[in-house]
Amino acid sequence: MDIAMDVSASMDEIKIKCPEIRMGELVRSGLTIGRTVIGTMSTTLLLAYSGGYLTMLMIFVSQDTSFTRIINMKIVAAEIFRVLMGSIGLIIVALVTALVAGFLLCLLPRRS
Repeated sequence: MDIAMDVSASMDEIKIKCPEIRMGELVRSGLTIGRTVIGTMSTTLLLAYSGGYLTMLMIFVSQDTSFTRIINMKIVAAEIFRVLMGSIGLIIVALVTALVAGFLLCLLPRRS
């Protein structure tokens, strides 16, 4: 939701400041904005998911469990998978929002 709001609000501001902008240029601007927001959101997502398992990882490290074994545990692998899927979801949201916002902002008449 944060990415969708960031991208769409920024694109709306661009359209207000430059009303003659073409849809392709506006969508490209939205994708650029989305790309910058995805970096921070992915980091936040990673920290949010890994924070819950930090205690468990500290226990494994204190027991001298090898890195390979830790990575291959189902719980750790599930968290890695969750972060990857969440990041892919962020990318899809940014892309779809840029396309839909570009379409709506350029083809629908502006209401005051």
